[in-house]
Amino acid sequence: MLEHEQGLQRRLGWAVAITVAIFLAELIGGWWTGSLALLSDAFHVATDAFSLALTLLAVYLAHRPPSDRHTFGLHRLEIFAAAFNGGSLLVISAMLLWEAIERFLKPVPIKAGEMLVIAAIGLVANLFVLTLLHGDTHHSLNVRSAVLHIVGDAASSVGVLVAGAIMAVTGWFWVDPAISLAIAAAIAYQAGRVTWEAAHILMEGAPKGIDTPSVRDALLSLPHVRQVHDLHIWSLCSQCRYLSAHLVVSEEGLRDPTNLLQRAQTLLRQRFAIHHATLQLEANGCADHYLCANHHHPEGRRAEKMSMQHHACHDH
Repeated sequence: MLEHEQGLQRRLGWAVAITVAIFLAELIGGWWTGSLALLSDAFHVATDAFSLALTLLAVYLAHRPPSDRHTFGLHRLEIFAAAFNGGSLLVISAMLLWEAIERFLKPVPIKAGEMLVIAAIGLVANLFVLTLLHGDTHHSLNVRSAVLHIVGDAASSVGVLVAGAIMAVTGWFWVDPAISLAIAAAIAYQAGRVTWEAAHILMEGAPKGIDTPSVRDALLSLPHVRQVHDLHIWSLCSQCRYLSAHLVVSEEGLRDPTNLLQRAQTLLRQRFAIHHATLQLEANGCADHYLCANHHHPEGRRAEKMSMQHHACHDH
């Protein structure tokens, strides 16, 4: 295992331990002070701890070598973990919204001073966790989804501090559920972004930052390439881009296929960061569109063929 992954696992382990400690402190503190904002932040921290633990497990399993059963390895676990993190945040935000509405209707006295102390401790701990993991957010959607939990929780801690200060000075206890609503909205926004990106990858969408027609045009710029069809580009995880395509080449290109394939692979690596490409060289063309009509399901093609045969019989 690479040194980076080992370091990431250690940092994630520390982050899980710290986050669990924050959760216990805020849960007890929220129950003691009667603060919904603090309790809501505690539940948010609970999802943080679980998401970090899930991220740690996914990072560990994703670097196990491929097998005959899982020929791509277990990299896709990163995306499942990110999708779960996003979904759990959406559920938590809905629960906080409901509870905040009830508190608006029936305000509850809050121990603002104690609430401030606990929220300050939580904020310091969250900032420490962010320093541990900030450098890894560009390499993994899974880690980024977990870090978004922590960022949201740090913002929640700031909100709780503001609410505590206002209530300590004014006695306006309605500020507590108002801050909870803001926290719920922030959580939902983060959850939506992560869940959408994870769903796009799970649906085999083109990787972020990849323009499929540009990739097609780049392949067409290679010598002897006359047509590109059945072009597919997808992500296995946030850092693993894959491509498959059929290249229709001239007879001269088919005389030295190794050179052409090497040039195509180099182009895809350098210009599009696609390191795993499967290219098939052909002499005959396909449909005019580079995606080709072969995207249809096998059942659809059989039905289309039978329909064509049926019409042919009537023509006779």
